Amino acid sequence: MERGTDEVLRGFLDERRREATVIDPRLAVLVDELEGTVGSGGKRLRPRLVLWGYRAGGGSPDDQVDEPILRAAASLELLHTFALIQDDVMDRSPTRRGRPASHVTLARQASRDARRFGESAAILLGDLALIWADRLMVESGFPPEPLKHALTIYNALRTEVTLGQYLDVLAAHAESPTEEDALQVNRYKTATYTVQRPIQLGLALAGAGSDAIGTIPAYAVPAGVAFQLRDDLLGAMGDPAETGKPSGEDLLAGKPTWLWARTLRFSPEAADLQDLDDLRGAVIDSGAAADAEKKIAELTQEALHALERIPAPDGLRGELAELTRQMVWRTS
Repeated sequence: MERGTDEVLRGFLDERRREATVIDPRLAVLVDELEGTVGSGGKRLRPRLVLWGYRAGGGSPDDQVDEPILRAAASLELLHTFALIQDDVMDRSPTRRGRPASHVTLARQASRDARRFGESAAILLGDLALIWADRLMVESGFPPEPLKHALTIYNALRTEVTLGQYLDVLAAHAESPTEEDALQVNRYKTATYTVQRPIQLGLALAGAGSDAIGTIPAYAVPAGVAFQLRDDLLGAMGDPAETGKPSGEDLLAGKPTWLWARTLRFSPEAADLQDLDDLRGAVIDSGAAADAEKKIAELTQEALHALERIPAPDGLRGELAELTRQMVWRTS
């Protein structure tokens, strides 16, 4: 592959920087921060799944990927950056991928009321990322018919992740979290957004029919929920040197994850704990951590079984099976 999604993103953001600085040179800092956030790492999972779906649907093989599909795949990384920036504002997270979160970095531009400025600027930066993600997708270069089909899926993705985020915020302000509520959030904030819709988007851009596209949820939903459960475990117990963000913040904040809801079901007294070591002990002693590992294993097997029914060459199915294992057994 001569060009990848990262190179497409760099070129695209360079163009946006030139446009922005024509308006005012001070706007360069926004594009610089967006470029820094995009370039700071990440698994590039959504673009990878778009490319997988495109190849599975009969698009170009991996060594001949063309510019339109790279631009479409890159748009999902910009969309994801929008979600991360605003999520960090809502969660008041100070870091992301081992660097200061965007609202922290942007706060340095203010001479007074830095925190409010940083949060306000980060919200606007997230909006820019969303707008530019749309532009990358719409101007990807695909013919009208597959692009129209893909945009239907893209719009569903954007809607579902936003509604899922609202459910997450709602659960965070509820009296007590439930495992059922957490799984509902996991489905729409993670499973459809991270796994299902990207694959379906790639299939649609390749011209695949509705039957093929309809086989994806049976695989993607359990795979995506398992991915989120792993994320919750890493957020609670992971090594910051590997995850790139502080460990235990979700526990200290009482974030309504499935892991925390499970802990409270069997150890309700954990709600009164303040010390991180005590909170982690409660997660382990209640059996919630072990239950999460068991659920991840069950969901992974469900996903891999459903993967066999996706109409794709055996080699591509094997590739997705390996990626699934990487998603759910990762350490960062």
